[in-house]
Amino acid sequence: MTDIQRKTVRGPIRLSEIHSSGRSIATLEGKNYYIDFGIPGEEVTYLLHRKKLGFRLGEVVDVVTPSAQRVEPFCMHHLQCGGCPWQHIDYNYQLVLKHTILCNALKHYGIETPVVPAVIPSPIIHYYRNRVEYTFSANPSSDARHNDNGNAGLALGFHRYAEPGQVIDIRECFLQQQPSRAICAFVKSYAIEQGLEFYNYELKTGFLRSISIRTNRAGEVQIVVGFNTDKPTEREQLLRKLQQEFPAIVSLCWTIHPSHAHSQLQGEIHSFGNTEPYTHKILRGNRFRIHAASFFQPNARQAEKIFETATQWAQLTGRENVYDLYAGVGTIALFLAAGARHVTGIEGSENAVEDARANALMNGISNTTFIAGDVLETFKPGFLQEHGKPDLIALDPPRSGTLIEIKKTINGSGARKVLYLSCNPVSLAFDLKQLSEAYNVAHIQPFDMIPHTHHLETLVLLEKKG
Repeated sequence: MTDIQRKTVRGPIRLSEIHSSGRSIATLEGKNYYIDFGIPGEEVTYLLHRKKLGFRLGEVVDVVTPSAQRVEPFCMHHLQCGGCPWQHIDYNYQLVLKHTILCNALKHYGIETPVVPAVIPSPIIHYYRNRVEYTFSANPSSDARHNDNGNAGLALGFHRYAEPGQVIDIRECFLQQQPSRAICAFVKSYAIEQGLEFYNYELKTGFLRSISIRTNRAGEVQIVVGFNTDKPTEREQLLRKLQQEFPAIVSLCWTIHPSHAHSQLQGEIHSFGNTEPYTHKILRGNRFRIHAASFFQPNARQAEKIFETATQWAQLTGRENVYDLYAGVGTIALFLAAGARHVTGIEGSENAVEDARANALMNGISNTTFIAGDVLETFKPGFLQEHGKPDLIALDPPRSGTLIEIKKTINGSGARKVLYLSCNPVSLAFDLKQLSEAYNVAHIQPFDMIPHTHHLETLVLLEKKG
């Protein structure tokens, strides 16, 4: 919790509704306040942190009148970490709130749809993530100035909720199965023992920057250790120790972060020892190779349900020409290929395109083509002339949605159907506003991909008007 001695506790105030950011809204003297860690209907006291772009942001201090949907958080880091900020809300009610966020977004943009069904819950609500990324910090959040070893100012954890410049020292986590936490504990202990410098966000100095851990249901682990600068001897000793300590590691990699702006993996990936920079996952019989830098849906069990629904809705007959935009490692494309004449995928990441091609070969699928290129620059009217009119277009864009020119090309493509998989209800509704010039929403189904957060995955089937 924020240090309340330095700020004024306000309220009580009543929380009235849910915002698309996952915060509860309260209105006072005609002004909206967006409050973390509350539930609509509750009366609470709160701290006002700051005004940001016209938003008055705060967090709950005390709950005066609790909601019947409030439950005991399961993690000690609940009020600091951004991984599971909704864990104080009963899971079934989380689904209700997510449904409300989606319906509000559709209503705001005037999108006509069939009745939006209930959100399909995640098959598991703990340890569901197949990949997490931890950050090293020599100047963590004030909530984590001391760790279990008594080392002041050193953290290996996640960025503080709503404060990306601060890092929380994580001691327990319910996002990813073991040996994830054991690996973190080992790396942190080894680094302190060897005097390896954690990254300093203020000075932009230090050696250790991040560690990405990806697991699969077979118990295999892929690791990418990110460094701020290279020290070959220290790097090799750390990686060798990791490999010796954890035989489940099948892919051990390292990278140098090219930017101080963020810690996400964007540098060149190097594999260590005799390991490859890939791991594998199986979804409903298809085997997928995933490069360390490639995106893959975070909740594989829920992804299977989504791709099965997409395949059912597509109703392919074996004669269709299909385009898959933002194809990634080819997951949607390979699911659809079984029923299509041909599937052409477009993806901006070279690593992901190599994965997609390898995945098609590995699964004996010969009716796919994967093109490396920015979707905006590649998917143009000339592309349609060269590759043929599509019968179906599938797209799974980033959180911000897709761009106006891409939507124009979709509208003018003549495709009978469009499958849109979204991870953001607001950008989905905004995109549907333009796509509805040429298409009607035939089916819509929300899925909970990331429990204990406001995030929501929504699959939409659009059918051409007329």
